[in-house]
Amino acid sequence: MRTAPRLAPLLLLAVLSAACQAVRTPDPDDLAFRYGTPNSVFHEIGGMRIHLTDEGEGVPLVLLHGTAASLHTWDAWARSLRSQYRVTRYDLPPFGLSGPHPDRRYHPDMHLQVLDELLERLRLEEVVLVGNSLGGYLSALYAARNPERVRALVLVSPAGYPQELPWILRLPLRPVVGSAAVRITPRWVISRAVRDAYGDPERVEPGVVDRYYDLIRAPGARQGFRALAELMEELRHREPDWVEEVTAPTLVIWGEEDRYTPVELAERWVQDLPCSRLVVLPGVGHLAMEEAPERSLEAVRPFLEEVLQQQEGGTHRARGGS
Repeated sequence: MRTAPRLAPLLLLAVLSAACQAVRTPDPDDLAFRYGTPNSVFHEIGGMRIHLTDEGEGVPLVLLHGTAASLHTWDAWARSLRSQYRVTRYDLPPFGLSGPHPDRRYHPDMHLQVLDELLERLRLEEVVLVGNSLGGYLSALYAARNPERVRALVLVSPAGYPQELPWILRLPLRPVVGSAAVRITPRWVISRAVRDAYGDPERVEPGVVDRYYDLIRAPGARQGFRALAELMEELRHREPDWVEEVTAPTLVIWGEEDRYTPVELAERWVQDLPCSRLVVLPGVGHLAMEEAPERSLEAVRPFLEEVLQQQEGGTHRARGGS
């Protein structure tokens, strides 16, 4: 008991040291060196620096990731698909290597404006949109508003229908903890969030947690994460009545062990989408393209081939990516 007063300052020092380490924001140039690719390109859009890669030739596929992720979540899909398609993927601001919005505004309309501007700059008139989680929501919403520009959709555990927010999104909404979370981000929190996103945490490959941890601490990323959590708390009470306006053929892929967007929501999407099919992957979680790329691509490849062949055989004429 006598040693307790002596240990108290040391414990406090250890806590403060750990907090300071967590607060430190990684250098953007160092992040770009570590997580950029030989094909990385940056575009200035709406006061934001948008990081993207554009590879391959053929019908253009545009891949949108989810909250707090990056274009790297599509690495395996991109490697496999770029031999047959033009594969474009980018970091949704403020995540990955993309910069934050100058006014920290992350409403869906802002994201759709970024997507629209990128399609214009890359001269992609008609595309296949592929999205996971938040990226799935944005892909479907864009397709509903711009049916003439979307040839097909692939939605991987998309957000959009009313549900209870997962713990990682509720965390920044708590009065005291939320403010601290913007400044202090313990690595174990990110590690747990990533492992919870997998159906089998043992499938998390070395370096994946490090990547998520490094990039969520990029300038503006944590503030943007909190802003998006607030937006999702608002949107989760609204029914997406626009889903029935999506005319593009849609493949919905869902992990049966998804802890973030329950697999029960898959039926809502399939019921409301006019032309859709559903593939549920047993043992897989929220990030099917990252956790089980080969299994998920077994559904994607035949879907794309069938839909695009039908369109080419009809009156449709592919433009902007061949």
